[in-house]
Amino acid sequence: MIRIATSAALSGLLIAACSPGSQDPAEPELTETETVIEVPPLVEEAPAEADVSPDTSLPSDTREIETVGYPEGWEMQPYWSGEYPNGFAVTDEGVTVMGHETITFEEYPPIYCGLPHKATYSPWNAERIESNELSFVAMVFPTTFTITEDVEVEVFLGKDVEMLPLKAGDQLIYKSYLAEGFFMAEKDGVLYEMNEAELPASTEFEQGPEDQEWVHVTCDDADQTRAWVLYQDAIGANGVEPYEYTGFAEASDLP
Repeated sequence: MIRIATSAALSGLLIAACSPGSQDPAEPELTETETVIEVPPLVEEAPAEADVSPDTSLPSDTREIETVGYPEGWEMQPYWSGEYPNGFAVTDEGVTVMGHETITFEEYPPIYCGLPHKATYSPWNAERIESNELSFVAMVFPTTFTITEDVEVEVFLGKDVEMLPLKAGDQLIYKSYLAEGFFMAEKDGVLYEMNEAELPASTEFEQGPEDQEWVHVTCDDADQTRAWVLYQDAIGANGVEPYEYTGFAEASDLP
């Protein structure tokens, strides 16, 4: 089995929901205080043929990232999921998007952030990441899935590949999606990378809300204002379009 994930020398990668399909969960109570989430590194990658595993590292000064108002149950992952992660490009001049000083769950006052014409914001655009000090993270809502029949599945644990025996009725936590059916799952406090294809077709997955993907940008103003921009807010702005990839792990500003 070949592991598929993302590229090296970038600040994170990969889209998808934190569980297959999504629907809004029951209305949780919002917190009123700020929290600080320390983003843990994912398990180390096992050696593999054509290794394109995600670079989940963050610059040292962004390992502690503040959030505001997220209900209990949300967690942070230091990359954007998917074989081809989301990205957006600025197609017009004078574009302004809504950002925030802090990653927020619909609470924090906005920062109106100008973005440079033709800039592309993608976890694969290394040049823009370096010049604008971009960081890509996502807020995800882990859910559970239940094994309905005895099975033994191949999993990655650190640098090792092993067979994990599962019994009917076992429940695991679906932490976050990677790419090509691979995802992070937790069982008995241990974090595994596994492939959905290895699980029985009858496996029962709980549904959760969509991931919320954030990028920390440098605004195009005299003060070089820093702001967190939500992907959905960015592509909803006039003069911003989803980025069209021309190849795997390839992204650049528009010509």
